[in-house]
Amino acid sequence: MELQPRQLDAFRKVMLTGSMTMAAERLQVSQPAVSRLIKDLEASLGIRLFKREGNRLIPGAEAQRLFREVDLFYRGIEQIERVALDLRTARIGTLRIASMTTLSLNLLCDCVNQFSAARPDVSVSLDVRNSLGVIELAMANQIDVGFVHQINADHPGVEVHRLRSTPAVCALPRDHRLARQDEVKVADLEGEAIISLGPNNPLRIQLDAALQAAGVPYRRPVETTLAYSACNFVCGGLGLAVIDPFTAAHFSDPRIVYRPFAPAIVFECSFILPAHQPRSKVVEDFIVVVRKSLSSYGR
Repeated sequence: MELQPRQLDAFRKVMLTGSMTMAAERLQVSQPAVSRLIKDLEASLGIRLFKREGNRLIPGAEAQRLFREVDLFYRGIEQIERVALDLRTARIGTLRIASMTTLSLNLLCDCVNQFSAARPDVSVSLDVRNSLGVIELAMANQIDVGFVHQINADHPGVEVHRLRSTPAVCALPRDHRLARQDEVKVADLEGEAIISLGPNNPLRIQLDAALQAAGVPYRRPVETTLAYSACNFVCGGLGLAVIDPFTAAHFSDPRIVYRPFAPAIVFECSFILPAHQPRSKVVEDFIVVVRKSLSSYGR
């Protein structure tokens, strides 16, 4: 006995609609073609599935029993098709993200909110670490995508892709003399107290180079590894700071204002992926969301 999928499909449509004619419409074939498929199925099974009373089809007990199994099979196929569609359109799956603190405070949270609203069945996790910790996770294949400061060295097992550079801003106490200016220049910092970021921070390195090149003397009363902490120190009147625009967008306080800084000091970051791993549609779509969000900063 060899059952044909076309016969089973025709049988299911007849059972669902109760009519050869309606089944033919759903299958987009003629009514005689459906009738022939049912007769061939009955011949293959060696049993009569329907009683015919005029134009009516009355399924027998054998047809009812067979339908339960056939319908279960087709529902399974339809579920597989739905899952395949969801995978193709990135509506299901998992997304493991790791990020340095700067981007995780605001930008990536907004990106996850936007991404998850359209894909509620995608499971998302966000691990916040320093850039080196994010790289280590990518090397161990424990994340799908990571966000770090711009990487200048090669790391085996990691793909690096640069993201859009954004200009840093100068954070000032609202009553500071420089807060009245539309832009703060490096020469304006002469004699000022500057709250510095950590010695390995790329913004700190760029600012120190600009101050040295301009021959500008300054004071450094406080040093911190977090731009968020620097903003708190600015609010306390300890000095001013040059920070990334993402922390500035997140840190809102009436005691602080932000101004563009010249010459431009840029915040550069990258997204990284575990090397030699296929990039899922979920990851691709999330990166699109991040790139779009980044484009709104530093305008």
